[in-house]
Amino acid sequence: MSDVKAKLKRFIDEEVLYGEGTVTDDQDLLGGVLDSLALLQFVEFIETEFGIEVADEDMVPANFKSLDAVDAYVGAHVS
Repeated sequence: MSDVKAKLKRFIDEEVLYGEGTVTDDQDLLGGVLDSLALLQFVEFIETEFGIEVADEDMVPANFKSLDAVDAYVGAHVS
């Protein structure tokens, strides 16, 4: 597991699921894990933690569907 993915997973497990469960790499985050508020918090975490700005046009389901997708998105935008 990449360091980026581990940080993303830890955020969701602790801040969204409150330690009541764990998310898998390919689990559908938009299908019940992240509601609209949690998604905004997740994006804020990504921007702060990885020093990137998530552009409005990047706020599409394909980029946030799973940990794998978010890991790929962050990897493509971190310099």
